[in-house]
Amino acid sequence: MSTERPEIQNSKSRALSPLILALVLAIGLFCGMNINKEKKDKFSQIFDIINQDYVDSTRIDLLEENAIDYLLSQLDPHSAYIPAQLSEINNRQIRGNYLGLGIEYIQFSDTLFVFNTSEGGPAQKAGIMAGDRLLFAGKVKLTDSMSSTEIQEAIQGDGRSKLSIKVYRRSKNQYLDFAVPRENIVMNSSEVFYMVNKSLGYIRLERFSSNTHSEFLKSMNALKAAGMKDLILDLRNNGGGLLSEASAIANEFLQKDEVISYTFGYHRNRNYYRADGNGGFKDGKLVLLINHNTASASEILAGALQDNDRAVIIGNRSFGKGLVQEPFRLSDGAMLRLTIARYYTPSGRSIQKAYTKDIEKYRNEIYVRDQSKDTLNPNLDSTIKKEFFSKNGRLLTPGGGIRPDVVLRDTIPDSTEIEMLMPGLFYSRIFDIYVLDFMSEILKNETKFLKNEIVFQNEFSISQADVVRFIAVAKKIPYLRGLKYSSKTADIIRKHLKAALAYRLFGEKGRSRIINREEGVFSKTIEVLKKYSQILNINNKKMRRFDY
Repeated sequence: MSTERPEIQNSKSRALSPLILALVLAIGLFCGMNINKEKKDKFSQIFDIINQDYVDSTRIDLLEENAIDYLLSQLDPHSAYIPAQLSEINNRQIRGNYLGLGIEYIQFSDTLFVFNTSEGGPAQKAGIMAGDRLLFAGKVKLTDSMSSTEIQEAIQGDGRSKLSIKVYRRSKNQYLDFAVPRENIVMNSSEVFYMVNKSLGYIRLERFSSNTHSEFLKSMNALKAAGMKDLILDLRNNGGGLLSEASAIANEFLQKDEVISYTFGYHRNRNYYRADGNGGFKDGKLVLLINHNTASASEILAGALQDNDRAVIIGNRSFGKGLVQEPFRLSDGAMLRLTIARYYTPSGRSIQKAYTKDIEKYRNEIYVRDQSKDTLNPNLDSTIKKEFFSKNGRLLTPGGGIRPDVVLRDTIPDSTEIEMLMPGLFYSRIFDIYVLDFMSEILKNETKFLKNEIVFQNEFSISQADVVRFIAVAKKIPYLRGLKYSSKTADIIRKHLKAALAYRLFGEKGRSRIINREEGVFSKTIEVLKKYSQILNINNKKMRRFDY
């Protein structure tokens, strides 16, 4: 059959057709407008009415963002709307790099306090130092009352152009001006790695960004070259990131076809992540450190290693974030991070802890836990209703987050003022601020400690005078006014001040060594390695297949 249109033979019809066509188009357009008006969603209708008829002037864009935030809060704690001006800050955590000055700052006492400058970065090369107060970025006065967005906008500049920065250097009582270019700044995920002894290595991962796996391989290979046989992998305070990177690292430890994790959602089919058998550390003993701030992709890695009996988990119960977010880019550059699935460990445990619409209660749950129940023993927690088992038949428990095989308290195990104030002390960064403001001159006179990390660890001690002065300085912060002197408080302050000093002298490795030794991480790990096979039930012949 021919698909050509038949010619119109009637001349009158040919003359009327343009009029008929125009009439049809007009009627269609009128009907379409009314149909669209009727179909327009309630949000759009309400915003239009407010914009046209409200008694006062309004910012429709702000109303829209507030409405979106409320809408998402009715879904779950992790679905989020990210405005266009904040999407770059969010993306840089995933990319692991950004275009900037290389300044890490703290908002403290009415000013922005330079905590650190990136090694070899533009700010460091220009001469800006830790402890400097940032006063102006161009013509913008910088204060601690500014939002993160306002600060970012002030110091971003244009492309790689130079930005004028004015600082106050307290140690010299000087005001200084710098012209600092913006350059690409790399955020390392595993900058801390070292040998604990001749055969035990240590690697800390801070996040899972796009370059984490490659950085991990460099660290692991360097330690293997130094004689590493067993490994401590530290995921404490690692809030997660890319599941693909966490899975790639799990792959380094697992045998071929062992399940790493799977995800499932109402609109998403079940998706498995499995090891390919080509990992570089499949046989050595492995200890994993977790705490209440270990979350999301970090928990996937921990769950994979625990369920497959590949590592002994030491620490405290992890955060309990087992929801998968997918980013959806909106037309104005904003982003919707919508929860589209749940994570599950190989044995089928859901990592996600319970939640309601009270988001603050959900976030603060980690500070009110009964840590005596944060073990794998279900008899200690009556809320656990279902049992799961590891590959070697060990009993595992759900209940939100990953529960450790061996509990290690972060601080001395009793409830006193100092423990309740520890989150605020860390949040304020007051240990680092105190060292930069009050102890920099002392260090210059302690020359024997400046170049020898072992001597510093074993012989240097914080004076009683510094403990007392630290408490006085910290109490100037409103939420730390309850800090009081006690022998326990003094011990904890000495530990963290010494760690902050070690950071200034020897970098993050120096801080890590002090904290891990003082908190018993190394001694506990060595103890665990002696009972490694027993803890993981490795010699059990009754292997279990996971029921997926």
